[in-house]
Amino acid sequence: MRKRHLTLLCTGIVAFLFAFATPIQAGPPETASGKWFYLPSIIDAREAGCNTFLNTFEIGLWTGTFTGDSTESGKVVIHCSGRWSFNAIVTFSSVTVDGRSGTLEMSVVGSRLDATSDWYGHWVITDGSADLENLRGQGNWWGLGFVPPTPPNLPEFGEIDYDGIYHFEPN
Repeated sequence: MRKRHLTLLCTGIVAFLFAFATPIQAGPPETASGKWFYLPSIIDAREAGCNTFLNTFEIGLWTGTFTGDSTESGKVVIHCSGRWSFNAIVTFSSVTVDGRSGTLEMSVVGSRLDATSDWYGHWVITDGSADLENLRGQGNWWGLGFVPPTPPNLPEFGEIDYDGIYHFEPN
């Protein structure tokens, strides 16, 4: 008899909670798009067999959905096959998204078939602060990117397009 009363009491409490609970949901995702301009530098390089490993540092300028300056620490691998792969963390010390400002961090990964083909990759927001603390998003990026200058030309920023979706989680 006691178990039955306890079961009825628990069932009643759960039913009460479901009846009066207000669901909190994120709003619908918004579309992200824009340009990412960057200027890379090679910190160091090493070879292992026929593979080349580069540690890179880049400064960037983003326009469109993400508007601000960034820095990036990354790794590029030039594989024996000629394919390139890339992964990095992009850090914005100040960026604006949908009129909200703060810091932001993104993980970016990508690859290309060879030194002259376009890059294709993916970005994911991993952290934010201030008004961007609850920002979530992911998407793709693509483009030729940085082209090393031929002397006596000065380096020019590489250009990448990006798109994707984002939303703000409820507080």
